[in-house]
Amino acid sequence: MKALKENRMKKNKTGLLCVLLVVCALMLAACKKEETSEPQAKEFGKDIVFEVNGMEVTIGEWNLYARPTISGINNLYGKEIWDFKMDAEGKLFGESLRDDIQKKIVSVKLVASKADELGVVLTEDDKSEIALKADEYLEKLSEDLKEKYSITEEDVEKVYTDNMMARKVYEHLILNVDTTADDEEVRHMDLRYIMYPKVYENRSGETEFHTDEEIESKRAEFNNVREKVSSGKDIELKDFETEELTVTDIVADLARLKEMLPEEQAGVVFWLRNKEVSPIIETEEALFLFECENVRDEENTNAARIKVIERREQQVFEEAYSEWKKEVKIENNESLWKTLASGQE
Repeated sequence: MKALKENRMKKNKTGLLCVLLVVCALMLAACKKEETSEPQAKEFGKDIVFEVNGMEVTIGEWNLYARPTISGINNLYGKEIWDFKMDAEGKLFGESLRDDIQKKIVSVKLVASKADELGVVLTEDDKSEIALKADEYLEKLSEDLKEKYSITEEDVEKVYTDNMMARKVYEHLILNVDTTADDEEVRHMDLRYIMYPKVYENRSGETEFHTDEEIESKRAEFNNVREKVSSGKDIELKDFETEELTVTDIVADLARLKEMLPEEQAGVVFWLRNKEVSPIIETEEALFLFECENVRDEENTNAARIKVIERREQQVFEEAYSEWKKEVKIENNESLWKTLASGQE
């Protein structure tokens, strides 16, 4: 009995060893196959153009972004433009435009995808606005065009939703941007000036310099004009306009004045008050005399303030977006991708 039991145990161990050897062999074979096999191409649904970070973009969505641009280009330039070579490497116009459209879609998708992370949500009013705009769009789109461009109600709502969400994410990012601006950054003023150039062109078209005596005579004339305009007797710079001394009206900020004058003298003009006349300002090229008509041109000052704020907002957004772009993964459906560069409608 004891011998029989030992014999069985030997057989069981032998059988188990065989099983383990077979399993190991299979595992090694699988590993070897995995190491040597080519990576499998990603499979896409037939209506998927590409994926960005796993988010699918359908052909219907693509056409909602692309078709207005493509139709406009075909109408303006004809379909021959799509095969025009854009660079020395032979990249075609159609390929370049296709890539630009993809960048636009990717940016919208990427920004919108950050909503949850930032705690941005659509309100009921936002959802109602999206539904209304989607209905209005679909009502204007014929059934033939819907079928031709594979545009569904879901596609339209998705595009409006993504764009609404991206806008709200942008607004969230710029919420705390500083909206103040110093006078030196934004204030524009209404000015008048007369100028006497030290250099002129003679009848032969040659450049000549006024003599020191002529320039000194003009300094004295400018001083006389300045005294009279500053006298408080309702005399203005324009009262002294002659064929030689033309009065010029400009709207200028500090940057514009610095383009015309040395920095220190530009500052003198910039801080003039209403109806105040500057000292004679002299550069290597000319003599100037400025009169301030209005220390603050509200329309141009407000426009400049808006531009300053918009630059700050754009900087805040670009800093965030540059980080988000680092994680972008785009996979194209190659079977569709090449056809999108043809300009076909």
